[in-house]
Amino acid sequence: MTEHESLQVRGYHFDRGLDHRTQLQSYLTTGFQATSFRQAMQEINRVIVVKLEPLGEEETCTNLNSCRWQPLGCTIFLGFTSNLISSGICETICYLVQHNMVDVLVTTAGGVEEDLIKCLVPT
Repeated sequence: MTEHESLQVRGYHFDRGLDHRTQLQSYLTTGFQATSFRQAMQEINRVIVVKLEPLGEEETCTNLNSCRWQPLGCTIFLGFTSNLISSGICETICYLVQHNMVDVLVTTAGGVEEDLIKCLVPT
């Protein structure tokens, strides 16, 4: 699709039953935020395919600082602001890291107000 082409806006038809895969695919044409979400999903799926491709012999590192990690087709960086750790996204980030779905975490330093809020009441 060129930059001057656009998709027709149309949402998911729930009267056809609930199919989560089709529903997520429909986000490409649902609206601005849903479209951006679907485009991000497409990019993530593309990165996963590239990541799973093994490196060629000419690209393989011989010294990995005694790490058992085997380099693959790309390095995935996960960047997020510190406030996501205080939100329900923390568990998702933990899952991605524990299952080696990201290689590098990049985050901002948290504000003291987040720590105060967590100390005052369960949030």
